[in-house]
Formats: sequence, C-alpha cells, structure tokens
Amino acid sequence: MGWVIWAGLLPVCLVAGALIVWRPARQVVDDLRFDRARDQFRLRREWLEARFLGALALADPEEGARWEDARWHDEIVWARDRQTRRLLALIGVHFDPLPFDDDARHATALFEYRKGRWHADGRRLDRVQPDEALLRSPRIEPIVLPQRRA
Repeated sequence: MGWVIWAGLLPVCLVAGALIVWRPARQVVDDLRFDRARDQFRLRREWLEARFLGALALADPEEGARWEDARWHDEIVWARDRQTRRLLALIGVHFDPLPFDDDARHATALFEYRKGRWHADGRRLDRVQPDEALLRSPRIEPIVLPQRRA
C-alpha cells in the first residue's frame, strides 16, 4: 500500500516543484534574451531605420518621403506586445512643421524582435510619442530593464 501512495505523491510533488521553479527560470531566460536583443538593436540601428523607411515608402510613397526628412530621437523605449510577448523597440521621430502649420509633428516608429532578429516593417504610431504609446495602447506593456552584468 505504501508504494501506491508514493506513486501518486511523487508526480504531484514533481509538478509542484516545476511550477515553483518555472517563473524564476523563465525570468532569467527572458533577461538573457532581452540583453542580446538590446545589443543587437543598438549595433544595427541605422540599418533598421533604413529598412523601416524602405518598407514605409513601399506601402505609401508620400508618407515615406515625409519620414525621410524626419529627425530620429536617440532614446529607445523598450516594450513588449501583450498578445505575442514579442519585444518591441519604440523610437520617437520629430517632423518639421508644415509651411502654414504652427506646431511640429511627432510619431513613434515600431521595431519588432521575432525569431532572434529585429524586423522593421514600417509600423508606426502617428502623433504619439513613445512614452504616450505605453500609456495609450493596451497591447503594449513597458519592460523594466534588467541590471546589466559586468
């Protein structure tokens, strides 16, 4: 009778142990993946911006021409898509005002990390700065940056 109890208790204990260890282990793996993705983005940023402009020009040549003259901000806001759990890099872009327009325009360019590579598909949020995108879009969640290892 004792072995029957152990045969039932052992799998339950293993499942409980796996559930306890799962979240911290996943966090460590996510942190390592995020560090690698962040470094990759910084190394390829100019190339990604050029790909973004090319994709945008293919979809809408007039919009692509407008973005050619834009000033890209240096700051990168890191986020995650709540549905797909993919990493996102949000970069603010500033446009000069039009001739008869009082205020300058701004937008946010979106870059997505899929299958170990960054993709620039020309996705953007018009008239929204990166910090505002985090507040306005229920699909985007901010990422708390992990501490860099020395």
